[in-house]
Amino acid sequence: MDSQDSITAPASARLGEELEALQRHAEQADPVAMRLLGSRLMIGDRAPLAAQQGFDWIERAATSGDVGALELMATLSGIGAFTPQSWPRALDYLRQSAERGGVSARGQIRLLAAGPEGDAPVEPDATFSDLASRIDIAAWIAPPPRKPLWETPRIRMAEKFAAPAVCDWLRARAQDRMRPAMMYDGETKTEAVDPHRTCSDYQFDILNTDVVLLLVRARVAELTKLPTVAMEPPRVFHYALGEQIKPHYDRCGNEVEGYAEGGYLGDRIVTFLLYLNDGFDGGELDFPKSNVRFKGAKGDAIYFAHVDGAGKPDPLSLHAGLTITRGEKWVLSQWIHDRPFGVPEAAR
Repeated sequence: MDSQDSITAPASARLGEELEALQRHAEQADPVAMRLLGSRLMIGDRAPLAAQQGFDWIERAATSGDVGALELMATLSGIGAFTPQSWPRALDYLRQSAERGGVSARGQIRLLAAGPEGDAPVEPDATFSDLASRIDIAAWIAPPPRKPLWETPRIRMAEKFAAPAVCDWLRARAQDRMRPAMMYDGETKTEAVDPHRTCSDYQFDILNTDVVLLLVRARVAELTKLPTVAMEPPRVFHYALGEQIKPHYDRCGNEVEGYAEGGYLGDRIVTFLLYLNDGFDGGELDFPKSNVRFKGAKGDAIYFAHVDGAGKPDPLSLHAGLTITRGEKWVLSQWIHDRPFGVPEAAR
């Protein structure tokens, strides 16, 4: 046994013991253990990937009244993952979690009850049941008008796409989870830190998404006329003073090899960006081949196509995020594909 084996083998054994102990507690009807075990199984986090089993444990924990599990069931119901998609049921799970003291659920209900413009009254003494009943899903999904900015490449924007409070919520969800930003390599089919990008980012997974973010994505779908099933997991990008991303394309694959392994042949066709803050200089979105630059205010959104009208890669979609010269920039990024994201051709 070499030195590497002597280090990793005991760690692996401890991991197995920890997971077994968690399962024993879950089988003894411990709702926290149910939620933790279910969460790990759902995404294969230090556990085998067994998403359906993970969902079943999370659902059992929610039935037992665990506030975290109720919040997760709200998200899964909003997505329609392992359960039929239902906004009313998602809101009901949020209500139950909030009434049991769920901090995130309470914040989400108050934010959503204020409406997409953030101007509806939310009384401090209102019950969470009352606030949840006021949430207008149709209004949340309906986007503001889109405005054409440029035709080659195709660039559109929407002013006041999100209320300031929504921007603050999304930023807060990500800011303590940032990591050095990586770029996808179409040749190796992997992500790696790239000197072209000096910012940091956070990618939401299914367990860290919430109903607020799901409704933002639904609004993106209505604005772009592209479905949420074609969207990658969203990311928040942070550019500190002096940081930038140099000119690049967001398309990663090609019609023969596709974006990733496993028979998936799709690729990105649209990038959507939501500005989460003001108070910075520099940082413009720059299209060097078209002499176009854009800088949105907090809550504004912009999106642009990577393909032309015939669906072919558009060389004019080359773009960059210019250097921040004062302050810092936060944006929510949503890449959208030409088909359901990650679904292999054989499964379609």
